[in-house]
Amino acid sequence: MQSLYAHSFRFLWVAILTVYSFANTLVTETLHYYPIPLKEPELLFLFFLLILGIWEGNRLIFLFISRFHYPKLWYKLLLGMASSILLTAILAISLGYVFASVWEVKHNDNFSLLIKLFLMFAFRINLFLNILNTIYLYVHEFEMMALETEKLRQISTQAQLQAIRNQINPHFLFNNLSVLSSLISTDTTSSIQFVKQFSNVYRYVLKHHDKELITIAEELDFTKSYLFLLQKRFYEGIIVEIKVEEQYLNWQIVPMALQMLLENTIKHNIATRNNPLKISLYTEHPYLVLSNNLQPKLVNTTESTNTGLSNIIQRYQFLSPLKVEVIKTTHEFLVKIPIIKLSSEDLL
Repeated sequence: MQSLYAHSFRFLWVAILTVYSFANTLVTETLHYYPIPLKEPELLFLFFLLILGIWEGNRLIFLFISRFHYPKLWYKLLLGMASSILLTAILAISLGYVFASVWEVKHNDNFSLLIKLFLMFAFRINLFLNILNTIYLYVHEFEMMALETEKLRQISTQAQLQAIRNQINPHFLFNNLSVLSSLISTDTTSSIQFVKQFSNVYRYVLKHHDKELITIAEELDFTKSYLFLLQKRFYEGIIVEIKVEEQYLNWQIVPMALQMLLENTIKHNIATRNNPLKISLYTEHPYLVLSNNLQPKLVNTTESTNTGLSNIIQRYQFLSPLKVEVIKTTHEFLVKIPIIKLSSEDLL
């Protein structure tokens, strides 16, 4: 985040502040109370040097501070202001000594008046600039938060549409209705279970598609229903192992992330009795990991939008400092999704 001091027209602002401060000094007859042997052009020049030094010094301070991460903006502002006060005192006293040496007023009453004038003027300008910079940074942060919220809303909407599209996809409906048709004639009990799980999938999508986060426990319930449909379709072609530790069940992930990953896994890999697709779901703090053995289809006949994984990655950019990790080896494809533990205050 750039500070006010890095503004592209900063030298123009320095010039304006110099003229304003000089005019203010003349109107208030400051030199009447601080009688120093200084002509008006010299005073104008020294004001310019002092303001330029304060401005550029603060710019370098905030440039250095911005290299580090701070949990709150006010930490950055407090550190910047403390540093700028020290810088201002050093700069004002240094200019005072330089002036005293050039105009030979050192070691007399005029010298102490000069230092007082420089300090008074420098701290006033520094306070004014820090107030403007604080306002500038908070307004800028508010605008960035609004933009990020809007972008997250758009990404979440895309994820919702993608999840719903996956479920009403003609291929998905046709495949599952075909499975149901065969079960009705051969296994009535399984067909009833299939209809129940099929309805659970749609109920979950309609109920939770607009949420930003959901508990792992709720997502797992949905995932098990979705896996039930897949296993009835592929039979022994899919082998699933779930090892999610109980302590993480109340942690949060983005809704339907597992479904999107499973959809991609089935879409791009062979799943037959002779070459079963082995899927593992487990926790590896602070991630929920979904992995599968890599056995890509030679010809992918299913349409792919390639948006599921990228959408999950984008959503996590706004929700967690951790990134979604995608690891591909010669034998395995693995996706690590950050899990989020919300505090009691976040849940209110």
